[in-house]
Amino acid sequence: MKKTVLTLFLSSPFWLFGQSIKDFKVNNPEASKAVMPTKAIEAQGPIGSVSAKSANVPKNKKTVNYNFIELGTTFYDLQTNSSPGRRVMLNADGSVSAVWTTSPNVTSGYPDRGSGYNYSDGTNFLPSRGQKLENTGRSGWPNIMLLDNGTEGVLSHESTVGGFLFSKNSSKGSTAFTTSAPILDDVSVLNVNRVPIWGRSVATNGKIHLIANYSSNVAGNIPDVVRNGITNPTTYSRINQADGSVEVSHILLPGYDSTLYENGGGDNYAMDARGDVIAILTGGLGDPVSLWKSTDNGQNWTYTDVDKIAYKGVRRDAEMIISGDTVFTNDGSLDVMVDANGKVHAFYGRGRIVGGISDAGDSTFFFFPAQTALMHWAEGDAAPAICGGMIDFDGDGTLTISTESFSSLDANGNLTGTLSSATRTGATSLVTMPSASADANGNLYVVYSAPTELDLHFLNANFRDILVSYSKDGGATWIGPQNLTQARQMEDNFPCVAKASNDYLHLIWQQDLTPGTNLQNHSINAGTHPAEENKMMYAAIPVSDILNDVIGKNTASTPKAPTKSEVFVVSQNQPNPFTETSDVIIYLREGGALSITVTDILGNVINQGDLGLLGAGNHTISIDAKGLTSGVYFYTLSTKDQSVTKKMQVN
Repeated sequence: MKKTVLTLFLSSPFWLFGQSIKDFKVNNPEASKAVMPTKAIEAQGPIGSVSAKSANVPKNKKTVNYNFIELGTTFYDLQTNSSPGRRVMLNADGSVSAVWTTSPNVTSGYPDRGSGYNYSDGTNFLPSRGQKLENTGRSGWPNIMLLDNGTEGVLSHESTVGGFLFSKNSSKGSTAFTTSAPILDDVSVLNVNRVPIWGRSVATNGKIHLIANYSSNVAGNIPDVVRNGITNPTTYSRINQADGSVEVSHILLPGYDSTLYENGGGDNYAMDARGDVIAILTGGLGDPVSLWKSTDNGQNWTYTDVDKIAYKGVRRDAEMIISGDTVFTNDGSLDVMVDANGKVHAFYGRGRIVGGISDAGDSTFFFFPAQTALMHWAEGDAAPAICGGMIDFDGDGTLTISTESFSSLDANGNLTGTLSSATRTGATSLVTMPSASADANGNLYVVYSAPTELDLHFLNANFRDILVSYSKDGGATWIGPQNLTQARQMEDNFPCVAKASNDYLHLIWQQDLTPGTNLQNHSINAGTHPAEENKMMYAAIPVSDILNDVIGKNTASTPKAPTKSEVFVVSQNQPNPFTETSDVIIYLREGGALSITVTDILGNVINQGDLGLLGAGNHTISIDAKGLTSGVYFYTLSTKDQSVTKKMQVN
C-alpha cells in the first residue's frame, strides 16, 4: 500500500496566513525517501502553550555583532534533509575544524560534489575554500572526527554506489587527505545492490561509530530494503580505528522494528559520544523520538521512548484516524548530546499531525508545517518541554510569517495557487535544525534555524536567521532565543555548533541571498531560486554574551518594541577611501523607513534617496560614489526619529 503524507496549515490567532498550498515534494534525488505527494486543507488548533520548563525572564536588548568568517563556498546548497549533523569540531588546544558539502559548479548532477574543509589553529582559518578534500567519488554529508592518533578523519557518503568514503590527513589541520575506497557498501561486501548513505559518525576510545539510512530507486534497479518490517531502515555500524576493520556492519539496534517505525528516513537521526557513552537519537515526522544509549562503547544498548507518542509503527495512521487525535511529534530534525556527567540530552523541532484518508483511500496522516517550538528532553525528565522558539520582532504578540516560508513546490516542481515562492526544507517545521553544545561549566546551548519576522524577500518568503537558547541548570529551564546572525536580506540556515564550547560557541552555517534552496525550492517555470554561490560561514560567539543576554530579544515575555526607530552605524564604510562603491553595516533597533543623504565638505547635498522599509536588525547599505570627484564627503542615514552622519573619502 502506498503511503501518503499530507499537509495541513495551522489557522490560529498567532499566525497570519496567505494562500494554502496543495502538495509536498522534495526536488532532490538524495532527499529522504519518505517524500510523497500531499494536499493541503485548513485546520484549526492552537500552537501549544509554553511549558513551565521555558523560563520567562526579561533580557537586555543590546545587540552585539561578531565577525563572520567565510570558510568556503558551494553551489550545492542542501546541507541536510533535516538534522544538521557533525560539521564543526573544537579541539582541546583551541583549534577548530569544519566540513560541509561543497561543489565548485552547477554541472548537472553535481559530479564534482564532495566535502569542503577548513581549519583554524585557534587564531586564523585558512583562506576561503571551494574544493573538495576527497580524491575520488561523488561524495557529501561529511562528518569531522579527531582520531585517537591526533589526526583528523572525515566520513562522507558515496552517493553513486552507496557506502562511505573515509578520508584522513597526516596531521590535524593538513589539507592533504587520502581517501579510501567505499566502505560499508553492500555492493562490494554482500554483492547486493543497496545504497546506504546519509551517515553520522563519531570517533571515541579506539572506535568509529556510524549510523546511516538506506536509499532506494526502484526504477533505477535499487530496491527497497526491508528489515524487521521497516522499509529502508536506519542502521548502526562500528569500525576499529587501529586497523580499519569493520566490527559491526549495518545492524538494527535492539527493539528497532515495525512496532516503532514503518520507514526509516534520511537524516532523521543524530549521534554523540563522550568516552564510552554513545547516544543515538532517531525520529521522523509522525514517528517516535527514540534514544539508544550504550555505556560500553557500542557493545550493548538500552532503549528509551523520549516523547511517548501514542501512535507508532505500521499501525500509527489507522489508530490516529480512529482516535481523531491531533498529535505533537517531531519534524525529523534532531540533535543529541552527552554531557560531562554522561547524561543524554535530546533536541528536536516540534511537528504536529492528525490522521486522515488519502485521495487513494489509504490511511495516512496530515501535518501542520507552521510549528514554532523547539523541544528538549534529558534523561530523568518525565516529558520533553519547549526550549526555543521564534522572535516577535515588532512586539505585537503575533508572529507574522508568509505562507511561502512554510510551503513547498508541488509534485511537478511548480508553485501552487498564488504563491510567489516556496521555501520549506523537506517536511521540517518553521523552527527546526537544532544543534547543541556544552561548556566546561555545565551550561548548555542549542542553536537552530527560524524565519525572521519583518525580513521578507521580494518573492515574499521570510529570510531565516540562526537563534540560540541556553540553560544554566542542566536543561531544567531554558532562556531565549537570541539572534546570532542578524543579517537582514540574507538567508542563514543549516546551523551546526561544536559539541564542546570554551569561552566561545563555535558556529558554522550556510548563507546566501535567497530563502530556501535551489535543490529543493527552485521552480524552473517561476525562476524562484536559481543556482547561486553559497557561503559557508563561521562565527565565534562569546558565551558570556549569550549568558548575559546581550545579543537579542527574549520571546518568552514578548516585550514591546522600543518606541524610537534608532539607527546605529556598526562599522566604518569599507573600503575607505574608495572609487566606486563602499558598504556600511548598520543596525536598526526597530523596523522602519530609512533614507540616505550624501553631502560635500561645505554641506551641499550631492545625492539623496529613500532606502525603503527595513526590518529591525543588521543591514548592509551600499554607497555609490560614481560621478563624484575626489575628496571628503559625509553620508547621513536617517529614520523618522534619528540621524547618524559619518565621513568618507572618495579617490
